[in-house]
Amino acid sequence: FINYKMNYVSAENLTKSYGIKTLFENISFNVNEGDKIAIVAKNGSGKSTLLKILLGKEIADSGNVVINKDIQVVLFDQEIEFNSDLSIDEFMMTLDSPPILALKKYHHALVSHNPEEMEKAIAEMEIQKAWDLENEMKQILSQLKITDLSAKMGKLSGGQIKRVALAKLLTETRAQHTHTLLIMDEPTNHLDVEMVEWLENYL
Repeated sequence: FINYKMNYVSAENLTKSYGIKTLFENISFNVNEGDKIAIVAKNGSGKSTLLKILLGKEIADSGNVVINKDIQVVLFDQEIEFNSDLSIDEFMMTLDSPPILALKKYHHALVSHNPEEMEKAIAEMEIQKAWDLENEMKQILSQLKITDLSAKMGKLSGGQIKRVALAKLLTETRAQHTHTLLIMDEPTNHLDVEMVEWLENYL
């Protein structure tokens, strides 16, 4: 019996330089299902650049990256994009995965009091297995010490914004029905020891 692990990423002979500074040269590696990999190096040595190359946001000077077409790649970036006027709850619901869309339709049906719409919404919740997702989303936010979901994104501190974005990313990952490669760029910034321990156990 062979325990086959799906290959997520294959990188071969990657080289990247900025001007006369070589960040990395001829590096090769694979990422397989179940792998947990940390990239540890000094600031400015190319960690974020390497992640961007894997995501297709930067181009290597030479070498190749192959991403398995059957996986979903999700990034937790240092730069968080958001609409300042959205509440935390609204920001969390801007995800476009099928279970989140089913949850939004269900919330809309609750307000509309339309029996036909409610019937369709409940059926979609069943299909997408979305019943537990809202509770899990709130639990993740709570663990990251985000409790007032009505607060506007524009009123949050930098640390709070990062934690809300992290909660959204973890919810998105949980909502995916496909294999997911989770890439996190300095995810523990703005987390205290308790939160870091929780995140380690969660992942």
